[in-house]
Amino acid sequence: MLSKYESWLQMAKSGEVITYHEGYLGKDRFYDYSTRDIANLFMRAYENKTVDLFQKRVEYGNINHDPKFQYIAKKL
Repeated sequence: MLSKYESWLQMAKSGEVITYHEGYLGKDRFYDYSTRDIANLFMRAYENKTVDLFQKRVEYGNINHDPKFQYIAKKL
């Protein structure tokens, strides 16, 4: 799955966007190594000024469940 996102980072044109996770990344990354690796890939790309990162709220959380976000990368 990681190679899909690595390919996108190499092939995407400026302005293209991709949703790389939907859920609550702050928690999900600790329970799924694939999610962690994908999040780390996009964080490194952000640090290298290859992408901008955004999140869009899908659902609000409450005491019974976590909020849900779409995590989006935009190629610079």
